[in-house]
Amino acid sequence: MNNGKRLAALLLVLALGASLVGCGAAAEAPLEAPTGRLFTDSLGRTVELPAHIERVIPSGNMAMFFIYPLAADKLAALADPLSDEALSYLGEGLASLPVVGNLYKTGTQMNVEELANIRADVFIDYGEAKANLGADLDALQALLGIPCVFISGSLESAGESYRMLGELLESPAEAERAAAYIETLVAETKRTFETVEKKTAVILNGTDGLGCVAAGSFQDEIWAFMLRNAAVVDDAQMYKSTSIDPEQLANWDPAYLFFYNSPDPETIIDGGIWGELSAVKNGRVFAVPTGPWGYSYPPSVNRYLAVLWLSEVMYPGEFPWDARALTKEYYDIFYRYALSDAEYETLFFG
Repeated sequence: MNNGKRLAALLLVLALGASLVGCGAAAEAPLEAPTGRLFTDSLGRTVELPAHIERVIPSGNMAMFFIYPLAADKLAALADPLSDEALSYLGEGLASLPVVGNLYKTGTQMNVEELANIRADVFIDYGEAKANLGADLDALQALLGIPCVFISGSLESAGESYRMLGELLESPAEAERAAAYIETLVAETKRTFETVEKKTAVILNGTDGLGCVAAGSFQDEIWAFMLRNAAVVDDAQMYKSTSIDPEQLANWDPAYLFFYNSPDPETIIDGGIWGELSAVKNGRVFAVPTGPWGYSYPPSVNRYLAVLWLSEVMYPGEFPWDARALTKEYYDIFYRYALSDAEYETLFFG
């Protein structure tokens, strides 16, 4: 997110906070947190936490996905409404939670008026540290009267992120299980690519398939980990899709095409220049699975499913693991869901 949007989000927080105080909706003094324990977040900010955390507000979808495995029963709000597909994995109980949006606008803008009405113990942001994030969290903390913390996390460092979250939520055993899973998967993947050459692909979205994940962008992290992204673009968008034209796609002519947040790829690649692409000619066109949410986007812990899925569709037999068993284990750890063999086949192979 650029600084202009970040500042707009913060100004909205402060403006709504002022209006709430002015009209008396938040005139009461902030709730006093019970004397508890100190916690130092990834920005080096030290905050006082309640002795026990029972209710958690995520800063957005990325944070919600990250928090869910350790604190599904402690979530006090959702960033965005959950689809029926997501609820079929996560349980209908989440559907009744208030929807407060995203602090940094990757979906619905955060509704601070709604946020101020929720009794919670902590507000958690997760992912990449935005510019001036510490000041933003300090302002929000003053407004809400609850500790607001940031836990950094990338594709390769999320194991340590879970250990930090486990300390915060007093769930060290569950956090260690998630951390060990992530670190083993990352290590085995890197070891495999010491001897296996990465294949080329372009990752597309949009109703016409002409938005792409540009090489080097924020969304490219998972793709760069598993393949060579041919979409090298001069005017790349770092936090959203980059628009391209059919000629650019033809020049790249990748071996694989992946579509996410798009209609059925078959409806997009029917006709025009699409039929001349090597990926289309060779039947290497895939829709990124979803369930409970997309395997590649939003870029949170769901991306480890993308690692397993891509190992099967791009590099069958090259990775030293049983993808089916690891996928079932993932659903158990991160979604508390017992995935069946039939569901695995449908998710990975249609």
